[in-house]
Amino acid sequence: MKGRKITAFKKSNYLLVIGALIFLTVLLTTSCSKKSIVADYRRINSSQWNQDTILIFEMIVPDPKKVYNLSFTVRNEGRYAYSNLWLFVTIVPPSGKELTDTVELTLAKPSGQWLGSGLGDLYDRKYPYKQTVFFPETGKYTIAVRQGMRTSKGVLDGIHDFGIALD
Repeated sequence: MKGRKITAFKKSNYLLVIGALIFLTVLLTTSCSKKSIVADYRRINSSQWNQDTILIFEMIVPDPKKVYNLSFTVRNEGRYAYSNLWLFVTIVPPSGKELTDTVELTLAKPSGQWLGSGLGDLYDRKYPYKQTVFFPETGKYTIAVRQGMRTSKGVLDGIHDFGIALD
């Protein structure tokens, strides 16, 4: 009789310890990772970004007093012919007053080695765009992005996906 109580006691303690470890693991992994408010990607058809094609992203800014980080993410193919990517970016706040910017992203080192992480023939990299920035209005912001590379036919080959992230 005494032996059964000890076994049941050990089993309940074992389950309690396992449960606590699982809880701590979940707590640590979720509390340490910063989730984006917005993470949105657009696939470029056949990896050919026409100069006239504008990628439109919408994001809701919930708190105008909070500091945000806005980043771009580019996924390029190994056949991409350039080491950089010029972009024309327009941000339209809820009030409608546009902010236009020209941005250069560096995709490769001068040696030709692609920056970012690669899987097969695709390379991903996140580029900080506006860091520690306030968005002065609550509401929907629209971000329009157009590639600004000079190509003979106005088509940029080798950009697979483009995205934004608001943290």
